[in-house]
Amino acid sequence: MSQTENQGTLNESRARMQDFLNPSRRKPLYLERITLLRMLLQLKDQVIPGDILDVGCGIKPYQSILETRETSVYWGADYPVTMTGSYAESTRTDVHADCLKLPFNTNQFDNVINTQVLEHVPDPSQLISEMSRVLKPGGILIITAPMTWPLHEEPYDFYRYTQHGMKHLLEASGLNILVTTGRGYAASTLGQLLLDVLFDRPENRSLLWKICSNVTSLAVNISCEGLDKLIPASRLRLGWGMAAVKKR
Repeated sequence: MSQTENQGTLNESRARMQDFLNPSRRKPLYLERITLLRMLLQLKDQVIPGDILDVGCGIKPYQSILETRETSVYWGADYPVTMTGSYAESTRTDVHADCLKLPFNTNQFDNVINTQVLEHVPDPSQLISEMSRVLKPGGILIITAPMTWPLHEEPYDFYRYTQHGMKHLLEASGLNILVTTGRGYAASTLGQLLLDVLFDRPENRSLLWKICSNVTSLAVNISCEGLDKLIPASRLRLGWGMAAVKKR
């Protein structure tokens, strides 16, 4: 890869990181990004000192949030086959591996992170079983998954999850739920779906399209956040997150 290509990849990675950690209300994906960010800020207090493994890490967008001063190492694992449809060369993975067969020792990590990956694996119970296996007894799993979201990263898009489905999968793998939290309420969920349909694939669009996208997104995002506060309807959510501990 040339120096120009390397710089282009670095700039793209920085832009994506900014989109995850400081999403703009003028962007169609704002509600998806901000609700996930707020969820992880709620769950980070469950992370314990020691090693962290980020399974399906992508560009490790939440490393700065989830690691602490007591974190000894933050490793990322991702699968080259599915990376092609998401972050490709921008990935910050340390280990290329199939997450259904993690190349780590049993009881190796103090924490395992898994954000927005569960819907992309054909056997979610096997993934959770593997993450539980590499956790030390008393170790913490932080996991998030979508409940309502359009098809993405096809054809590797298999499932959607309620909090009850996630709880069932985690407990079946020897994990006890510590915290359960949802992302967005009904208004944000419906607003995010509308924006995704209207403004899918923004690259190489006209200036007029981009102006329309910014103005519409700003109006919808502000309105939906306000409606969520007034009418916190919890039957329809963008997704769920949980912190669980491996039984000793």
